[in-house]
Amino acid sequence: MSKTFLFVHGAWHGGWCWAKTAQELRDKGHDTHAPTLTGLGERAHLAHAGITPDSHVEDILAVIKWRELDDIILVGHSYGGLIITGVASAVPKKISSLIYLDAFVPEQSGASIFANANPARLAQFEAQLANGGFLVEPDLFDAWSDDPEQVSWLKTMCTPHPIGSFRHGVTLSGRQNEVKDRQFIVCSRNSPSPFQGEYQRVKTDQTWRTHEIDTKHDAMVAKPSALAELLDTIT
Repeated sequence: MSKTFLFVHGAWHGGWCWAKTAQELRDKGHDTHAPTLTGLGERAHLAHAGITPDSHVEDILAVIKWRELDDIILVGHSYGGLIITGVASAVPKKISSLIYLDAFVPEQSGASIFANANPARLAQFEAQLANGGFLVEPDLFDAWSDDPEQVSWLKTMCTPHPIGSFRHGVTLSGRQNEVKDRQFIVCSRNSPSPFQGEYQRVKTDQTWRTHEIDTKHDAMVAKPSALAELLDTIT
């Protein structure tokens, strides 16, 4: 049976990062959508200081509306976990599954994930800014892949990210909990990381299903075929 996958990338990335995984799923007969969030990737020219996680939620809600999507398997990577949670809180009836790929799982409306989970890293981001700047450079490439060619490619593709997305949290209505199929895929070789903590937290909740994939953080780049097979199997 054909499924509809909607992918939400993480910070500094763009829809480009899902290309190989999406192609594998299309080869299996599924429909895939991998938009780029405002201010990133091919939409980097649209970056502005007012971008927050709620801005990116609006991006995905627009995709759902104008592409007339329903019964969606919504997959969020890393920072994208905030966005898929916000989308589900707005249109839970459109979502059949929420899948967090090494991602944040926000529980408190409006709370900055970085301010709570890693204030030192947020302070490092703030230190990059001067003279009214609002974009922070990508870092931690070695945590994303251990393949030198992939790391080199990621360095050419990733773009600075609007810091408002880190300073602010996503607005949640509580309705995201109406989506009953919630799953977490942890990238087992991305350790230590805040996503290991998220994984351990949801793993003890019987309403979640959890899985592991043997990669660093960017599983969709490192092992796109394995990720596509896993997504096809668990949904």
